[in-house]
This record gives sequence, structure tokens and C-alpha cells, in this order.
Amino acid sequence: MYNVLIADDHPLFRSALKVTLSGVEEDISLEETGGFKDTLQQLVRSDMDMLLLDLKMPDSEGLLGLIKLRSRFPQLAIVVISANEDPQIIKEVKAAGALAYINKSTPLEEIQSIISSVLKGNCHFPKWTSENTVDTVSEKIAQLTPQQFRVLTMIAKGDLNKQIAYQLNVKESTVKTHISEIFKKLGIINRTQAALFVQPLELNELH
Repeated sequence: MYNVLIADDHPLFRSALKVTLSGVEEDISLEETGGFKDTLQQLVRSDMDMLLLDLKMPDSEGLLGLIKLRSRFPQLAIVVISANEDPQIIKEVKAAGALAYINKSTPLEEIQSIISSVLKGNCHFPKWTSENTVDTVSEKIAQLTPQQFRVLTMIAKGDLNKQIAYQLNVKESTVKTHISEIFKKLGIINRTQAALFVQPLELNELH
């Protein structure tokens, strides 16, 4: 049994995908959500094999949302389905750990074929993404531990060390250690650079 979650804020597109994917495998269970928070709750409640993710859902935070999901559900196969054709965004999606990137203009029959292939353990990206994908922002952030990633997002929001320590229920010295490791892994030297580092991954950058 394959358990697949379709996460997209357009009901008609979700319905079309659901009909299309019902023919991918004989033994497949399809669920759907329309927002990032609902998606997260569904993933916590249910053991999903695959997530079809729209980066521009409400409250998804764009690529940051994808990175959060990869950090929290490392065994989950994530396929990004988007209308965005920006080559850099597609490279970031690949670097962040998604197994496939599908443009929403792709014929439904081809989407069915791609999903079937990914369920069998394959990846699907434009051929040019295999060239020069080193050192993307997503790839660097993917080096962070889940806790370091949480600290980074809090720094980007402007939280002080004391506030971060309180929210994570850790000592302030622990936060300082995390920040030191974050700066080292990202190749930055201060909080302003940390905020700027995260900025390209935010939702408003996904046109």
C-alpha cells in the first residue's frame, strides 16, 4: 500500500491529481490538504510514503517549508509540483532533498508516469539541474541539524538569544553554541548575514 498526500491550495488541481494518481498503482491511498499547517498535521497523524507539495500554499514559507519537512520527515519522498519555472528555484528544490520537480503545465498522463517512477525509488528533474548544483542556499542549509535550523529561522525573525533559549527550552549558552555552528556551516559571520541568507528561500521570492 502506498500512502500519498496531495498538498495544494487549488481544489480543482487536487481533484485532477487525485483522479490521475488513482491509476498509478492498484494499491494506493490518496489524501489531500490545502494548507501547509494542515499538511504538517496530516503527516504527523498518518504514515505517508509520498508528499506532492505546492510551494506556494498558504503559510508554506516557500522553500523554507520544504526544508522544514525534509528535516522533520527524512524518510518521506517529496515531489514538488509548481508553476514556477525559475531554474534557480528548481536547483534549490533538488538541493533541499526533494525527489522530483514537476511543472503544473505537465500533462496529467506524464505526471502519472513520473509519480510511478518516483514511488519505485527514482528521481525526476530537468537534465540541466545535474550541472553546477553545488553550494546552493538549500544545500548549505540542509547541512544544519533540525535544532540548528530552528535557531536559524528564529535569528532570521530577529529573535534574541534569550528569546530563542526560552522558546526551545534550552540554556542561552546552548543557543550560542548552535549559532556558532550555524555560522560555520553557512560561511557567515553575523546575524544580519543569517537573515539575508534565509531570505531567498522565503515565499515572497517564489513568483
